[in-house]
Amino acid sequence: MLLEDRKVLFACISGTIISYNLLRTLYSSRHTDDWVPVGTVKNLWVHPIKSCKRKEVFSLYCDDLGPRYGENRDREFVAIEGATGTMLTARTAPRMMLIDTDVVDGVLAVSTPDGSSAHVVLSEVIERRIVHRATKNGTQCDGLDCGDEVAQLFNDYLQMSDIRLIYYRPDLFNGRPCTTDPGWWNNPVPKRSDTVRYVDLSPYHISTEESLIALNKELETPVASTWFRANIVVDHSSAWDEDRWAEIRMGDVVLQCYKPCTRFRLAPDGPLREKHGQSPIFGVNAGLLKPGYVHLGQTVYVKYKPSPF
Repeated sequence: MLLEDRKVLFACISGTIISYNLLRTLYSSRHTDDWVPVGTVKNLWVHPIKSCKRKEVFSLYCDDLGPRYGENRDREFVAIEGATGTMLTARTAPRMMLIDTDVVDGVLAVSTPDGSSAHVVLSEVIERRIVHRATKNGTQCDGLDCGDEVAQLFNDYLQMSDIRLIYYRPDLFNGRPCTTDPGWWNNPVPKRSDTVRYVDLSPYHISTEESLIALNKELETPVASTWFRANIVVDHSSAWDEDRWAEIRMGDVVLQCYKPCTRFRLAPDGPLREKHGQSPIFGVNAGLLKPGYVHLGQTVYVKYKPSPF
């Protein structure tokens, strides 16, 4: 049965890619109000605990707060330093990326490569209602303490102390809205303020495979797409094409782009470089315009900005 499922999935994805290539040839002239096919969905990832191991999935449901797969919602949990509330990330604790997570039937399961595991019953977390305040780049957001067992797992595996895992709840204080800045690029930036969980900035981060290939040609040691922790990876587009996207459509889902994601490569010369300086960029940050499901192999359409950057 599994073999037959794989055959069906391969056929669906192959058919979608062929359809995409046919559609793309129909759009030799581009207008900013046109939906232009630019690629297909190559990867979909959700990260239940910020900076921990990603979950690779066939489909995601996209809503205002970000993507989710079943009960796994993107960056719904974060590890913090107990004394200061500082959010822990893979930048300072890279071993976090090997910690596996899954949420099923209201229970968060966490495991490490050395065989340690912990389970958190989320209804009990809500009932205990022990609140901690997390901080990130001067902004703050509250969460519910997930208990001593999972905290000990993080402390032991990361060889740290006083680490607590907290759980996002919409009824708690959240002083970290993603409010757009008109200077983020040399085009009209959409005026919007998105509620976010424990992401760095926006509910959605999209990157492209072709940009990764172009980047790796300039590096002595190649990097992988997973390093950038995007939610959606697009294949078959042009390298750095995402710098020019204004909106993205995949099936029923429509996302609105509003900022390059500060990650890896320097912005191209011009207004983007003037804005972001030596801060490298890779991929694009976006918020939701229309909810729905996204799945692998789907054709990706975009509307372009009025001017290139």
